[in-house]
Amino acid sequence: MSKSIYIKIVSSLMAIFIIGSFSTFVNAADEESLYTRLGGTYNIALTVDHLVDKIYVNKALNTNPALKAVHDAAHTKVGFKVMLTNWVVERTGGPKIYMADEFGRGKNMKDSHPHLNITDREFDIIMIECLHTFYAFNVPDYEISQLMGDLQSFRKVIVTKPIKGYKSPYNSPFKGIK
Repeated sequence: MSKSIYIKIVSSLMAIFIIGSFSTFVNAADEESLYTRLGGTYNIALTVDHLVDKIYVNKALNTNPALKAVHDAAHTKVGFKVMLTNWVVERTGGPKIYMADEFGRGKNMKDSHPHLNITDREFDIIMIECLHTFYAFNVPDYEISQLMGDLQSFRKVIVTKPIKGYKSPYNSPFKGIK
């Protein structure tokens, strides 16, 4: 094979590789929002409804007196579902509908959790309840990885009562929402 033919082949292969890489990058940037891929507000509300019901009756979570007090206040449960749905809708790329109300609800994650004294273990339990919910509603794996990664990113602000020496069994390669 002559040197010029070799150079043409190598140049062509490099061009194909570069164009292919660029088109992959463009496709990732053009990906629909997670909100859209989850089916929008109604599907998110349905899964939040299921999740909150599971969290409220979780015996391990209810050993935390602050969480139990919230869970025992049945009159606030429906409102919490609305606020959490709004938060997830906005967080996944949907309409910006999560906001503080005149009663002080709808704060950011850091300001809304200190009084709950959530431990690392309790955070893991909530993460597992989320994962079970996503499986129960047959959420695709790619979307689960984005949701779980985003939730995991809040660990440091939601856990307000860390357990010294706690080693989470929940070690995951989840990636955050883009």
